[in-house]
Amino acid sequence: MDFLLPDGAADALAMPDLGRLLNGATGAFVAFTLIVTRLSGMLVIGPVFGHPNIPVQVRVFLVLAISLVITPTLLGSDQQRTFRLLDRNADGLLTQDELPGSLHPQFARLIENAEKQEGDGLTVDEFHLTLPLPASLFEYAWLALVEFAMGIGLGLGVLTIVSGLQMAGGLIDQQIGTSLGSVFNPEFETDASLSGQMLYQLGLVVFLVLGGHYLIVSALVDTFQTLPVGYAWISPPAVELLSDLVRQSLVLAVQISAPVMGTMAVIGLAMGFLGHTIPQINVLVVGFPIRTLGGLAIMGLATPAIVEALARVLPGGIEQLRLALMGR
Repeated sequence: MDFLLPDGAADALAMPDLGRLLNGATGAFVAFTLIVTRLSGMLVIGPVFGHPNIPVQVRVFLVLAISLVITPTLLGSDQQRTFRLLDRNADGLLTQDELPGSLHPQFARLIENAEKQEGDGLTVDEFHLTLPLPASLFEYAWLALVEFAMGIGLGLGVLTIVSGLQMAGGLIDQQIGTSLGSVFNPEFETDASLSGQMLYQLGLVVFLVLGGHYLIVSALVDTFQTLPVGYAWISPPAVELLSDLVRQSLVLAVQISAPVMGTMAVIGLAMGFLGHTIPQINVLVVGFPIRTLGGLAIMGLATPAIVEALARVLPGGIEQLRLALMGR
């Protein structure tokens, strides 16, 4: 037997006010899940947040808590600030070349509604972005994937900078003779050198002391101003910046390991000269402890300079990532 709704219930469901309420609730739910997805990308791989020692329940709770706080703010925010951030030349007109690729279809629709020609700009009163509600599960999955990739991009960029410390530690251990004593790094799921692990932990401490955890979260939240919910976009400058951060990470590794490597070169020359002048001395037996003690001493003396370099590179890298992801 077919199930029939009472006449009163059917009339209630057909009311326009109820339809608008259901559309609003659906839009809020989609926005909330997309915000959760963008934040999850950063917390999966970002420094400190993505460490395997942090329980998954804690990370999930953190993502949901931040999303619950910022979702009402983003949905009720005025789009005038978004207009000002996208209007790069500050001429009061927003053209298509000033927008990221994800906003081009919406821009074309707004131009058509404003009865303007292609190539014209929009004023602040004509700029009204709406949440793109997916028409199918595939469209929703695509929106979630791009949102997740945007969060991954921010976390990966910062992690790339910090991973230069692991490389520096590997170079140092090869010089001072402690490369055989490696430890397991759970974050990278591989063996790491002793010096690399020490420098990496030092980098995390500097990251927390500088408020890097706040900077990286606020940078991701700022991306919602120029790339609202549902309009995430990985621009070519952001991809180029990620590749440039690999170079910066290599430069940082060389700068940190350079004092130890230079000192080890001098000690090697001294040991070679000593072996030729006094053949009775076993250079291998004497050289290993001297190289180890000398390397550790240089690392201790260079620690303030390493901290200063990290304090300069980390905030600058996060700011570059924020601007690149915002399309600026």
